[in-house]
Amino acid sequence: MTTNAGFEYGNAVEKYQEAKNDEEKLIDRDSVYQMMRENWKIYCLMSAIIYIEEMKKPKPHIQVKKHKDKIYNCLCFSSLVLKMKDKEFLDEFLEITNKWGDKLNKNFVGPSFNSVKIDNYSQHFKIILSPTWLGYILKECGKIPNEYSFGHGINRIKFIKQKRNEKVDIDHTKNLFNLLLRNKTLAAGAFILSFDLEFRGIQTGSPSLCMSDTFKDFLEFMLKVAQKWQWTNNKTLSPVSIEYSKSLGINASPQYEFRINISGLCEIYKLAGPLAIRDKDKCINFHVNRSTNYKNLGWGLLKNNTKNKILSAVKTNKNITTTDLQFIAGVRVDVVLDHLRNLETENLVKKERNGKGYFWNIK
Repeated sequence: MTTNAGFEYGNAVEKYQEAKNDEEKLIDRDSVYQMMRENWKIYCLMSAIIYIEEMKKPKPHIQVKKHKDKIYNCLCFSSLVLKMKDKEFLDEFLEITNKWGDKLNKNFVGPSFNSVKIDNYSQHFKIILSPTWLGYILKECGKIPNEYSFGHGINRIKFIKQKRNEKVDIDHTKNLFNLLLRNKTLAAGAFILSFDLEFRGIQTGSPSLCMSDTFKDFLEFMLKVAQKWQWTNNKTLSPVSIEYSKSLGINASPQYEFRINISGLCEIYKLAGPLAIRDKDKCINFHVNRSTNYKNLGWGLLKNNTKNKILSAVKTNKNITTTDLQFIAGVRVDVVLDHLRNLETENLVKKERNGKGYFWNIK
């Protein structure tokens, strides 16, 4: 007896092998981060994705300043802050950015950010990019596929006044992002970058790009790219429930998403991986290898064997996580959780809250 998952993974193997045998598709095997190091246009294209997905936008605000006895209003802008809990990505991106800044003799990074720093309030890691950096990214990319980010970027460049920053002209008719619809390797690189940044479901092997209504135009473009290369089964964006956030008192705006299918995940990773964040890369690599090496052992045999593996792992490892258990058992997180719930019902294991997840121990 075979399951739907078995058919899905069987199809994934077939498509993966087709991509593997197509030498033209795999002619460039560099990771997206290596491509960013070597090609200025690719660096700008991927940096624009970082700006859209993860970076604080340079919003204007009025600041009251006092000079001697005179009080006046000054138009100021929020800094271009890139803040994350994962230092690995910031280290990688900062190193590449400094390389291009030195090569072009431009001040791309904030004067005090030669290295990644810790934000005192959130305790996350951060770097600050200069308006000059944003100007050169938009100069190369043209009109990026998110009106919200593009509008704030254009406005910031328009009001550059400091001598250390450079004002550049932006061609609104230019669109470098169309390369993602013509070049599969670059498209894969864009998704690898997004896996490191904005995608959720990395742990479970079901990646989905989920963003608010403000970024719906960007989501629609990325969906179009995924559809072009047959990396998604979604025909349109799917709305995401925000009722839980509202119940917590969060003023959440409408959310939308689309998912990457398993065969798409395999090809994306093959073309432009690995990820910069090691924990995320370990999860993606695990699910890619698991899907391509899938064997249907029969439902009963597989289930019993998996359950025993999980129980044995909990016995020998204190405070083990669900993610680590999937690596040991060789199955997806949802399968691991199903077995853990059964073991918990049988009074064999117990769980303890660990942030958003749990630690598991023997009872």
